[in-house]
Amino acid sequence: MRSYRKTILRVNLSKRVAKTERLHEGLIKKYLGGRGLGAKIYYDEVGASVDPLSPDNKLVFTTGPLTGAQVFGGCKCSLTTKSPLTGIYLCSNAGGYFGAELKFAGYDALIIEGKADHPVYLSIKDGSVKFVDANRLWGADVFKTQEVVKDEEGKDVEVACIGPSGERLVRFACIMSNNRSFGRGGAGAVMGSKRLKAIAISGSSKVEVAEPDELRELLRASVDKLKETTQNHSLYGTIQYIDVLYALGALPIMHYQKTTHEAVENIFARKMRDEFWVKDIRCFACPVACGKICEVKEGTFKGAKSKPEYETVWALGPNCGVFDYNVILKANEICNTCGVDAITAGYLVGFVMDLYAHKIISAEKIDHIKAEFGSEAAELELLRKICLREGFGDLLAEGSKKVSLALGGKATYYAHHVKGMELTGYEPRAFHGMALAYATSSRGACHNVGGWTIRDELIKKTIDRFAIKGKGRLVKSLQDVRGYIDSLGVCTIPRRALELTDEPKSGLLRCITGTEFTEQLTTVGERVYNLERLILTREGISRKDDDLPPRMKSEPLPDGLAKGRRVSQEMLDEMLEEYYEVRGWSQAGVPKEEKLRELDLLSP
Repeated sequence: MRSYRKTILRVNLSKRVAKTERLHEGLIKKYLGGRGLGAKIYYDEVGASVDPLSPDNKLVFTTGPLTGAQVFGGCKCSLTTKSPLTGIYLCSNAGGYFGAELKFAGYDALIIEGKADHPVYLSIKDGSVKFVDANRLWGADVFKTQEVVKDEEGKDVEVACIGPSGERLVRFACIMSNNRSFGRGGAGAVMGSKRLKAIAISGSSKVEVAEPDELRELLRASVDKLKETTQNHSLYGTIQYIDVLYALGALPIMHYQKTTHEAVENIFARKMRDEFWVKDIRCFACPVACGKICEVKEGTFKGAKSKPEYETVWALGPNCGVFDYNVILKANEICNTCGVDAITAGYLVGFVMDLYAHKIISAEKIDHIKAEFGSEAAELELLRKICLREGFGDLLAEGSKKVSLALGGKATYYAHHVKGMELTGYEPRAFHGMALAYATSSRGACHNVGGWTIRDELIKKTIDRFAIKGKGRLVKSLQDVRGYIDSLGVCTIPRRALELTDEPKSGLLRCITGTEFTEQLTTVGERVYNLERLILTREGISRKDDDLPPRMKSEPLPDGLAKGRRVSQEMLDEMLEEYYEVRGWSQAGVPKEEKLRELDLLSP
């Protein structure tokens, strides 16, 4: 079977030992790789009682059959661990080049366990693994760390590392690889708890495919479709969705208080492109180049530079009442330099501003910061304190769920999270499929893993956005598709050009691996999602946790195209009942025995 290395690298930091293990073909056929393989390893090795910040937690990096292959978007690497933010299973992924280099080095997966007795970084070059002292790097920011490690290990290495936030165990610290990240849920804190500063990896063994000529023809035939489906991504990246979501009345503003604002045009995608764009960046084997490096060209924040995405612009911008790219780019730079998830960090700033506006907290409580919506000074100072765990930022670094419980009273009403993970930049009251996706996502509130319903509900309009009936089936389908996409190791942006949809064609996979996969890819995705639910059930998650924040259920939107809309408990219950039924789960949210037998999960 081509493309696969059939090898797992296991590194024990406590013992300073690295060894290889065989990846069996049965697991490949059952889970493909990537997210599916990561979930399987987690299921086997990370028990329900494991503390996320203990040496017993593991960082599991996994590639798929498309990772490292010369295929549009064949760049993705998955990461599985237990989240310090939510306390439950976490899957994440990153583009860029890290996954491809892991494959080139000869491995399908990298499992990191234990805890070093002092800061180290790993140097992995083909079959060689070294533990390198990193005391001198402890305290360094993300980009300084990458620079030093590349100077020491060679410019051709790909570096994944943490910054000061990971070292300080900020519960939503991320792992940065160049300008890409394993972003949500706090994998950077897990890495910091292991005293692992960085992973430097490179390899010389390129991925060979089974049918190179046929693959070239398939890709050549896909070029026009790729251009058609990714044109705006090439121009604007994901920032285009600021315009789209606002026009559809689904862009949350000022911490979900409203969906309209007179200054929103200041952050439209054209503004970014015309005034702040510097250059495009590509991931491995991808011509789309959706990454947009932007820079502040004048004023107070001149020189601030970052690669903003839709979610980061939303979280650091309209979520905080800020509509100025100068401020947003500076805020994003702070998050990236310190190595923290900009979605949760920005969300928390908006959360504090909401509490301040409703007089639930005072300036004295938050280090004498006047946390008014739209205050750039308040935003930047709060971000700095969060990233470094200073003052009130030490509590905020625990995430909104723990903050609201610590503050008590009305604070819990304004903490918009599911299972401990904060909502993102999609207003669930404006399209109800998104509400169900948030409620049932296997890692807490998430628009990716949970199911990106915007295409069906708002853009293509294949289903009424406010309908209740049919949303269970829609979300289940989207989750299953994302399950196999993440397991293949391919980016979701160019996947439609490769005919990897809800009715996928397997020719691409056959060309790469030389093997006919008899199962539908969507069945593999369904298996992955059910395995994740088994993990969550073991970790204490049930129907009671498939919920929405109180504001979404009780407070109608005051403006915009969804004015007057909310998602009541009765509406959510109706969607959940349909969802559980089409999933083959009990009404308690537990996979039934017959479904597990159908998916060969009675013994995962």
